[in-house]
Amino acid sequence: MKIGKIILLLIISFIIAFPAVSQEKPWMLGPFERAENQKPIIEPTDQSTFDDPMTGKTVKWESMATFNPAAIVKDGKIHVLYRAEEKLGEQEIGGHTSRIGLAVSEDGKKYSRKESPIFYPDNDEQKQFEWTGGTEDPRIVETSEGTYVLTYTQWNREYPRLAVATSKDLRTWKKHGLFLKPGRKVNIIMWRLSREL
Repeated sequence: MKIGKIILLLIISFIIAFPAVSQEKPWMLGPFERAENQKPIIEPTDQSTFDDPMTGKTVKWESMATFNPAAIVKDGKIHVLYRAEEKLGEQEIGGHTSRIGLAVSEDGKKYSRKESPIFYPDNDEQKQFEWTGGTEDPRIVETSEGTYVLTYTQWNREYPRLAVATSKDLRTWKKHGLFLKPGRKVNIIMWRLSREL
């Protein structure tokens, strides 16, 4: 127990001592300039509907917010995975259901969104970790074999957990569950660290 607290304090000290600040490095991209009158490339809409397998209802799955994107190039096109929340009435943080959507662009300026989320809570083995809060905060990489590896937050409105899923096409996913299995504390620490990185 004592060692765990010491490690946690060291990690927190490191994050506080070396915050992510803008420092020019030779490997960095940019500098970037925002175009005049720039609008977000992905905004909330109440036009997208989805037949939710958890409730059996048709929901406006991205009617409240779209944020926390991750991007990858596939077949010469930019694929942006983003977190979307439906408007449920209450405004509290963490009180909505999140799902992951997909928008694709050939030029990085105009994006075409999929009508339904590509990743969401379902009646599967991850249900206890993902419902009712959802699947959140995607991060994506591609392996040398062409498999896409997604890390994401599972949120059941009690504890956040860092989880992994894989896909060959960015549309059909296999959920593998928790990133680390030892226990709730380790997964909460990893989830917090993943949000900082």
